[in-house]
Amino acid sequence: MEVLRNLYRDQLTEAPKRASQVERTGYSKELGWIFVCHEFTQPRAIRTYRSLFGAKEKYTYFTPNTFYRNDQRHAGSLRWLNAMVIDIDVKTSQNAGMIFPDVMDRVTSAGLPTPSLVVQTPSGGFHVYWYLKEPRRAFPKVVDHYKRVQRMIAEEMNADLQAIGAERWFRLPTEENTVFRSGERVSFDDLCDWLTEQQGNQSKKGKVALGSTDLLSHPAILKLLEGVEEGQRDNTCYTLALAYKAAGYEEDQALSSLYYWNEKNSPSLRQIEIKRKVKSAFKPGSPLGPSSYWIEMLSGIEFKYQVWETAKLREERKYSHLTEWIEDILILLRQNKGCIRGSQRELAKMVTSSVDSTKRLSYTSFKRLIEELVDQGIVCKSVSGKGRGAVTTIQLVSKDNLVMLGNLRFKKNGPNSNTFIDKVVGGSFTVPTVCEISPLIYFDIFRRGS
Repeated sequence: MEVLRNLYRDQLTEAPKRASQVERTGYSKELGWIFVCHEFTQPRAIRTYRSLFGAKEKYTYFTPNTFYRNDQRHAGSLRWLNAMVIDIDVKTSQNAGMIFPDVMDRVTSAGLPTPSLVVQTPSGGFHVYWYLKEPRRAFPKVVDHYKRVQRMIAEEMNADLQAIGAERWFRLPTEENTVFRSGERVSFDDLCDWLTEQQGNQSKKGKVALGSTDLLSHPAILKLLEGVEEGQRDNTCYTLALAYKAAGYEEDQALSSLYYWNEKNSPSLRQIEIKRKVKSAFKPGSPLGPSSYWIEMLSGIEFKYQVWETAKLREERKYSHLTEWIEDILILLRQNKGCIRGSQRELAKMVTSSVDSTKRLSYTSFKRLIEELVDQGIVCKSVSGKGRGAVTTIQLVSKDNLVMLGNLRFKKNGPNSNTFIDKVVGGSFTVPTVCEISPLIYFDIFRRGS
């Protein structure tokens, strides 16, 4: 069961801890629970490899990602994200007759890296895994972005769009059902970059965009607008209400249009039901647009569209992108003649937003970004002393290849507004904005990071 050890690594223990060990060391915040079940009944939480390897004889499904609770299997209780997984169902017309080489062809066509594991299901379908190079903490925004990446991969590979979510069940790998295994791993940031590229490609291909009246002229929507039979009316009404909302209609306009649509149904819905569906679609917190999955299911016509949200200015956001914090770190270094010294926590407190001096970079993100700059050869870091008395020195490295700040890029996480961003909290240290330092020159990390 090496595939499972490679997946979970040190998130499981070999055997249960004794009570004396727990009293002495406490419960680890690094370990995680996984769930196993047989045909989705009576799930069992597991935290040791001994239990996991013993469970393979009794259970058929498991959770590749781990949880911090042993009584709740949902996205809010996730602790670690270990792998990106999709489910390819061969019972659909698009995947009929599909075999393993077809899976690899789709991976290549989508521009995805080589999978780490492919498991074949009894029905002939496939579960495709990409193990992450490093587990990612399952913060809410990271989990949301995981779903966006997973959904895009599923769309590109014609996989099951219902099997989306980091908390989902997948078939437990065994020697018998494993059809492919490799030592390849992919970083979560690289998958986010892939998502950004795909979104750009879809925009160029003219995919229907949210906010466009073209949405209502798509053949799938037009077919639904012709009226539906009993059994489809409720779902179709709500889906069309969201479509009108996405196309820019006001609530009363959508209601009037759906009253007219309802006359074509056989039989018609009661008007009170139409009002309820429209009100639900337009209430705060409802989806921005209709589900591609339901439009395809109800109409029988392939349908895809892309939700584009306008990126807010940094001044208007609660969060700052990591690229922007990179700029603030370099501003601080330039202010201090290219060198800063102190404990890492003190240095992190010195980095504040160039657009809002009350916002401060977190210690964890500071360490990550400094390591990135070191890897890129932009700064060098040295530490003298040990423990609390340690002093860290961070210094700009002299190079000849210089570019203006406007060309600065940070490869991991990309430039789009949907990428993982770091939360900012209050602070007091004042840093001048970019426009106060002119001309401002930084080292070319775009050429090195590309």
